[in-house]
Amino acid sequence: MDGAVKDLQAEKKALRSKIIAARRKLTDNYRQRASNRMMTVFCALPDFKEPRKVLCYASLADEVQIRPLMEKWLSLGVTVALPHITGKGQMEAVSFTDFDSLVEGEYGILTPDLEKGEIIPPDELDLIIVPGIAFDTRGERLGMGGGFYDAYLARATKAKRIALAFSCQLVAKIPMEAHDVLVHKIITEQGIYNCLL
Repeated sequence: MDGAVKDLQAEKKALRSKIIAARRKLTDNYRQRASNRMMTVFCALPDFKEPRKVLCYASLADEVQIRPLMEKWLSLGVTVALPHITGKGQMEAVSFTDFDSLVEGEYGILTPDLEKGEIIPPDELDLIIVPGIAFDTRGERLGMGGGFYDAYLARATKAKRIALAFSCQLVAKIPMEAHDVLVHKIITEQGIYNCLL
């Protein structure tokens, strides 16, 4: 690994730690109210009404809570999928029909049971709700560092990519590498950012 790459990795690691700490400082009450506000805003957009197949994620306690979004889509007959880790830096979108059928997967994150769901090919997805630690208004994203989403998003070429994030997760600039994939739109509790792609 050359010096420039090492410096970039160190920069990403420092930013990741800083934003995770800021996100964890939010109170449960604030997190819930902010999540509800984002859901209300998002559900009024065409981005919510148009897709037929979506990939979401199971929110961790300190992330924007998106379960109500998935519940609404499921009630409308939309195919909803969650990530299923298949190998180092690799994942697939697996559909599910109810939350009771989810099982604990890698990193203790809920994932669909492969025997009950089906793998949705990346090119069939209309929309991906993309998790992340930090974002900037150009749509640049900093994830957890495993590379799962960057690898997957590069395969899901037709899907619109939207992030739901707390305003404390927005930064001036994300240190980017060539393989890092951008998002089209970011929704926070303070507004919507249509990113320049």
